[in-house]
Amino acid sequence: MVIQLVNKDLIRQIEQIAAQEQRALEQIIAEALEIYLAQPRKVSGVSFLLSIAGQGASNESDISERDEEILAAEVDPIRGWHVERSSEDSA
Repeated sequence: MVIQLVNKDLIRQIEQIAAQEQRALEQIIAEALEIYLAQPRKVSGVSFLLSIAGQGASNESDISERDEEILAAEVDPIRGWHVERSSEDSA
């Protein structure tokens, strides 16, 4: 199999690394591919949804019935979402 690279900058970088390490171009490319394949892949689609399922679990059964009440208690009309600070935090 023959692979032809057209990106001259990439070719120059591979040649430079090969010269510095006194290795064949094929070895540099093979190692780069091994490193790339060893990296974890981004989760997408259904796999992503399954990976985050249950993260917002609160063990409260009536959240959907009390959503407006909960939001009204948690959202400041001017500043938006906020975290209550104790008097010790503001000192």
